[in-house]
Amino acid sequence: MNKSLLCLALLTAHIPFSLAESCRANLSGGQDCRYNDGSTSTSRTNLSGGFDTHYSDGRSSTSRANLAGGYDTHFSDGTSSTSRANRSGGLDTNYSDGSSSTSRSNLSGGYDVYYSNGQVKRSRANLSGGLDSEPVAGAR
Repeated sequence: MNKSLLCLALLTAHIPFSLAESCRANLSGGQDCRYNDGSTSTSRTNLSGGFDTHYSDGRSSTSRANLAGGYDTHFSDGTSSTSRANRSGGLDTNYSDGSSSTSRSNLSGGYDVYYSNGQVKRSRANLSGGLDSEPVAGAR
């Protein structure tokens, strides 16, 4: 599994775009992430080519790789998202609430993510095998 793409999938699967986060690779093949509101998440790869994630607020999610080069993700609160790889080295993601996002790789080893509500989130690779990301101020 492309670890950078795994990070991106976790970044765009469900976490509110308004939160900054810092993720690091863990021994389960996934990512441990901390968000600027104090919450955390831990993921591990699964046999479906995706990842299982547990959030500190009690939520959980399970994803599986799909034939479009992305992931189908289902959350314990009944929401879901589906992503596909795009030509910009990122993922196009559709959410069950009707919103969407598209991302492209950037020169910092991370991704620029554009949400359908006009928000933008930018990430960069870190030395812990993960991504550090934050909203772009004033992006609409």
